[in-house]
Amino acid sequence: MFSKFKNRGRVLEDIIEETCKKIAEDERIDAKISKRIPLIGSDKATHEFDVLYEYEHFGLQYRVAIECKSWNKSINKSQLTDFAYKLKSVGNINGIFLSESNLQRGAKLVSEHEDIKFIRYSDFRSFSLSQNEKYLFPNYRTIGDPFWMFINKAGEGFLEQNVLFNDILFLFESKYYAMEFQKLYLKEENNDIELVGVSQRHLKDIQHSQIKNKFQISLFNPIEELKQSKVPFSSIGSEELDWFIR
Repeated sequence: MFSKFKNRGRVLEDIIEETCKKIAEDERIDAKISKRIPLIGSDKATHEFDVLYEYEHFGLQYRVAIECKSWNKSINKSQLTDFAYKLKSVGNINGIFLSESNLQRGAKLVSEHEDIKFIRYSDFRSFSLSQNEKYLFPNYRTIGDPFWMFINKAGEGFLEQNVLFNDILFLFESKYYAMEFQKLYLKEENNDIELVGVSQRHLKDIQHSQIKNKFQISLFNPIEELKQSKVPFSSIGSEELDWFIR
């Protein structure tokens, strides 16, 4: 009996993998889709995910883990808690829990609290192309490595997406300082302006674009007070960015 359900689960994983590939093709995304992929978590343990969907967009690394269950019984709290623990341990990853059966009340509470999306297999394709696309597309949770910056999600092309303020790209070494800057100076900006972590790949793209397009890069200087009339930034060139690129 166990073997029967295990084989059925493998078939469902294959179906979800192929669906993810088709979605990536339709959206013209160079995505990597893996099955039964082991990842090392912060607890030093190996955590396996049924399907892993990952790609880089605007220089931001994005990943979503998909758990596939073919059980006839309803999903209990411990099963969602185990999945949530794996997600937290690995970090910087969204979670989708797929099943043919319903969630028990405790499992539903865990799903809502941990921001894990629960959907049925039959709804997966329509879900991924709906307003819930944040689970398969960037949610801008990348950790700064080492910088944070603001991007325009509605921008067309690299410059519109990254260089927002009078042809200046602002970098912050601390998320806290970036958030304080946002409170003081960006209150009136629209919802398309998003604070994001800068990955190493994104930083290299910024460097190459700055050499080509000659825009100014300004690094926030925490020595100055945020509330001074002069915004505390120091200009840096593409050569200085080499200090931060590994």
